Amino acid sequence: MVFDIISFLAGVAAGAITGVLAAILHGLENTADLQERLRRVTKEVESMDSMVRGPKGHNMDDYAVKQKVQELRKDLEEIHEEIRRMYKKTTR
Repeated sequence: MVFDIISFLAGVAAGAITGVLAAILHGLENTADLQERLRRVTKEVESMDSMVRGPKGHNMDDYAVKQKVQELRKDLEEIHEEIRRMYKKTTR
């Protein structure tokens, strides 16, 4: 009888620990997916930036396009900082 109670409590504790660890892992996976998408978009912005500059370093005169690329780069950096903060929260 005592062994049954101890076994039951151990099973409940193991289930609770497994649930907590699964939730943490799920959060980390979501954060990693977001970071991977951010990395791909950053590469696209870099390729857009090289296209805006034109061949052999000749700059295009379209200031609006250059400004938009700079805004995208700034937004991506802000998102990347938010991801870093998310990682710090989940590892504590």
